[in-house]
Amino acid sequence: MVTELAGTLAIVLAAGQSSRTGAQHKLLAPDASGCPMLVRTLHNTLQSAAAHVLVLLPPNRPELAALPLALPDYGTRLSTQTVADAQKGLSASLHTGVRAALAMQARSLLVCLGDMPLVPTHLLNALLYEQHTTQARVVAAQRHNKPGNPVVWSSRLFTALLGVTGDQGGRQILRDLGSDVRLLPAPATLLEDFDTPDRLAAFARMAPPPG
Repeated sequence: MVTELAGTLAIVLAAGQSSRTGAQHKLLAPDASGCPMLVRTLHNTLQSAAAHVLVLLPPNRPELAALPLALPDYGTRLSTQTVADAQKGLSASLHTGVRAALAMQARSLLVCLGDMPLVPTHLLNALLYEQHTTQARVVAAQRHNKPGNPVVWSSRLFTALLGVTGDQGGRQILRDLGSDVRLLPAPATLLEDFDTPDRLAAFARMAPPPG
């Protein structure tokens, strides 16, 4: 595990309704080894340099809330929080994460999506260290020549993130910032989300990463 970067918080957004995958909740879907998607995403995030990792969960989904408990003991570095108003969409989770970052006086916030289990730890670290070194307002993975998740936000943008509404994250803020967004190229295959039945079927055939 790499040295933690003080003042960094990583949030994993896992409070969505998973409406596109029918009866099966996407974050409970297993890979070929039986590892649930959310656990795989959390494992990669917990191996990163983020000083703390917060999992944001929906209410009334105890089977999701139980997944972080299956991970190794990370002490106080890993915590969970329920997003009471998760039905309002992605912005509700984002607001909860930003408020947590403000409470801990974090200098930067790494936003990860629970349904992107292929994002490797080395990419998360590249984003974190790029923001830490350059003090850029935002550093994002480059997907199809545009900024995409994961994203590291400077605390200077926390107020703007709290102004986001509806079922969206910081996409409009990224558009408004334009060339001020620092982009780190990454293979598109690592930045795929798994949010449809076909994609879950593909995930079920994937072996766990080495190591």
